[in-house]
Amino acid sequence: MNDEEERLVQAEPEVLEGDDELPRQPVSDRDPFVPEPYPRPGERREWRVMRIAALVVAALILVIVLYAILR
Repeated sequence: MNDEEERLVQAEPEVLEGDDELPRQPVSDRDPFVPEPYPRPGERREWRVMRIAALVVAALILVIVLYAILR
């Protein structure tokens, strides 16, 4: 076996060792930067609540600005 090739160091979890001597796990089949295909449980409700909260904050800012102008 050539020293430049990767060799199996540990069976579970699978770790590869190459010439740089840093243990590495093999690349997973799923890219971690790809978004999930559907919303997780509770995400729809969270976004709905966040939209309502943003509207409340915008209304408060509008009231404060109108109060400052009309005062």
